[in-house]
Amino acid sequence: MNVLQFYTDRLEPLTFRGKTEKALVLRRGKSMAPKTIADGKVIVTDTDTEITDGELVTREVSGEKFLIIAKQRSADAVQMQGRRINGYIEVIRFEDVYEDYELVEQKAVTIAENVPVNFTDISASMKQYDAGLLQTTVKKIIMRPDIEIDLLYRIRLNGRNYNVVNVDTAKYVNLLEVQVSEDNR
Repeated sequence: MNVLQFYTDRLEPLTFRGKTEKALVLRRGKSMAPKTIADGKVIVTDTDTEITDGELVTREVSGEKFLIIAKQRSADAVQMQGRRINGYIEVIRFEDVYEDYELVEQKAVTIAENVPVNFTDISASMKQYDAGLLQTTVKKIIMRPDIEIDLLYRIRLNGRNYNVVNVDTAKYVNLLEVQVSEDNR
């Protein structure tokens, strides 16, 4: 017997890549912190789910979007961890403009707009306890890897410009964790 059969009245539709599946969407953990309640969800689906790591899923009930950051399969269900999309970014690359072999300017070229991400503001305590954070990092951004991004690219988030200082491809499966600092260019 599948564990989800006990919760058929609580299953809700999730859409991804034009497909729909029923899933149980739960709050992550016991914390009463508003960020944990709003941003972190545990999603339980059948073992034959087509939802993969790094997938962007939408709750049809509320319209909220989530990135699947972790997935664990058991004998009777698949448990996933989702992070709510709490921002949209623009990714910008700088190209050198030459005139007679002399660099005259750098031109900003927009690579992508309205890219859904989950971002976290970095605090002093996070810098103290997370050895992977660089000193200049002010935000961590989780995003899908289908957008070209590299060091020194500019990210525009909430009307502010940030400089990409690190791109971690190993922390999450099929996702990138990008560290950014203030961009004063």
